[in-house]
Parts: sequence; structure tokens; C-alpha cells
Amino acid sequence: MIKDIDLSNRKIIDITIPLHSNMEIPSPTFKGFQFQWDVRIERGENRNRSSFRMESHLGTHVDAPLHFIPKGKSLDEMPLSHLIGEAQVIEVPYPQMITEDFLTTRVKGARIVLFKFGNERLDQKYPYFSPGGVNYLIKQGIRVIGTDNYSVDSKTTEWKIHQLILGKEIIIVERLLLDNVLPGIYGFICLPLRIKGGEGSPARALLIE
Repeated sequence: MIKDIDLSNRKIIDITIPLHSNMEIPSPTFKGFQFQWDVRIERGENRNRSSFRMESHLGTHVDAPLHFIPKGKSLDEMPLSHLIGEAQVIEVPYPQMITEDFLTTRVKGARIVLFKFGNERLDQKYPYFSPGGVNYLIKQGIRVIGTDNYSVDSKTTEWKIHQLILGKEIIIVERLLLDNVLPGIYGFICLPLRIKGGEGSPARALLIE
């Protein structure tokens, strides 16, 4: 029998961007989060029931290899265990790019690495990752790369960083809420929806101190 997991003495930090109708969107091509009430007690009906529409890469979300890799693995084909475990949060000073030299003195052995760039980097003006930095993470056996930005790619890298990471079947988690999170080692849980054949999904992401 599996015993209950005791989190009574642990702090749980929700690093998920809230979904709402007025939330920011990463691109003009996005329609955003659209919510409506279909059944409403206030209208004299016997229950509340809602529906919503959104892009799969809005807010905090997970990218599977299929997002950029032809015949790549979909969400339901990726090991869920990769998204649960020890994670390291690394703060990246403005306008630093993730290079091998930057990482060699910072990566501490966790297989999940989350990069805190800060809201001033949301404009994607400066590159976030160099190919050399990504290759270093690949060699370290990293299985999840996360960021508080909309994307692991900037305007200058186009989609090259996505292709490099996902081509190695490393999971990407984007738009994490890391504003009040200090650098360090945490427990990490990130659960995307189980979408058969899906290439991306909104997710609930948590850190555990």
C-alpha cells in the first residue's frame, strides 16, 4: 500500500500563470483564453457549467517533441515521470544568454532546470539560449528545460532552440511564474493534460520547498 505523501512541513509554490479572459498573449496570432457560462444558477438554471477555448501554448504549458519534430513523440507518449522530480531554478541576469560557460558553474545535477529571466525579457529581443548552452544541458542528461518567458526562442533564434531541444526528446515548459521564486533546488511537479496525439498542453506547475 502506498502511504500518503506528507507535505505538512513543506511549502508548495504555484508557478502557474492564471488563465483568464484578459491575460497577456504571446503573439497577435493568438485569440487568448475565452471563457463563457453555458448554464448558470443566476439565470434560474439548476447548476453552473462553463466552457472555454484557448491555444495549447497559452499561459504555462508543456511542449512535446511533436510540436516541432516531424513524427516526434506526442504528449501522451512522453514519460510523465520526467516532469516530476528535483528541479533547479537558475536566475539569468539581464541580458545574459545561456551559454556553456554560464552553465558550467551553475548546474548542480538536477535533471530539471528552470530559467528565471524576468519579465523584462518577455520582448524576446535578446536571445535566451545559445546552441552551445543547449548542447551542454543535453550532455548533462537534462530531461526538462523550463523558462518564465513565452518561448525558449527569441526573435533572433527563430525556432532553432525549440528544434534542438525537442529533437533530443527533452520536454520544454514555458511561461512559468517565477517572479517571487529564489534560485535553488526544489521539488517539481508539472502535469499537462493527457491529450492523445497532442503537441502541447496547458499545465499546472508546482515547486515544493
